[in-house]
Amino acid sequence: MQAPPFDEVRRQCAAAIESAELRDVASALARAGVDEAQGHRFVAEISEHDARVRDRLVAVRSAIGSAAGSLERLLLLRSAVQALDRVPQLPVSEDVKRLFCESFHYMAAPPDGVTFNAARDSFVALCKVASLRRFPAGQYHWEISGLPRSWVLKVSGRDRLTLMWWIATKLKGFAPICFIHLNAHRKNRFVLTERESERSYFRVAQALALQPHLKGLVTSSWLNSPDTFAISPHLAWINRTFVENGGFVATMGPAEPDCGVLARSPERTQAYQAGTFTPTLGLVVWPREAMLAWAAAHPELGHKPARVLRARKEIALDAVAGHAR
Repeated sequence: MQAPPFDEVRRQCAAAIESAELRDVASALARAGVDEAQGHRFVAEISEHDARVRDRLVAVRSAIGSAAGSLERLLLLRSAVQALDRVPQLPVSEDVKRLFCESFHYMAAPPDGVTFNAARDSFVALCKVASLRRFPAGQYHWEISGLPRSWVLKVSGRDRLTLMWWIATKLKGFAPICFIHLNAHRKNRFVLTERESERSYFRVAQALALQPHLKGLVTSSWLNSPDTFAISPHLAWINRTFVENGGFVATMGPAEPDCGVLARSPERTQAYQAGTFTPTLGLVVWPREAMLAWAAAHPELGHKPARVLRARKEIALDAVAGHAR
């Protein structure tokens, strides 16, 4: 596998920052009294769960009269340039370091029609990547987090007792764990595949191997709920790797109908409207030892043919050259 192209991506980000569009934004920020350090704080502190930073960022954008997405892109790129000095030392695989470079390239030369918006969770996700709080793994990303203790109470019946036993004996604590999230900026946003999911899990497992304090993987989504599979059996593969390789899956309370569970699914929408489907959240716990054993049995997930990687890199660099022109 080729080394991550840190120097090339650093040049791409710097060139984008020096574009006429973003120089104008930088000048407007300076006149408004927002220096680079404050910009870095915006990116490092923004969160899906606290609207205050987002609101301040939207207010700054309005005050300087920035075009849609330009302020957000400038802040992302400035933080990405700073992050590039730290990525080589991260305790993750070379593959994940390459994916960081791909993410920063995406910020430097976003596809046509892509606009970054501080009001959206997808922008928060990019901020977390740029501030090294979220790790790209392909179809999924992960963050170092913990399993909230309140979630135990959301699991009912015997599954609650089973979950408590798993936390005590297999996960061996509530934190730190790798919490995975679907990558909103993946190459094909409307398709999930089992193989690409497994590639993401493998990359997380490599991080576990390099960081002995991490206890395993946790996730929660309507996509992981057995109730979803009852209406959409074609999605049942999503939990298969966990269930067949030492993981635990339970149902954890209701999911909001606007969480995405009804999007692009006439079957789930019809069942929900008929009262025969109540969206719920699934909870997945995959302990460290089980995950590492699975990864050891699937080394083929750790690489792609060099010819494919070279082709992808050439396409990416050509796209940047075209954008610069």
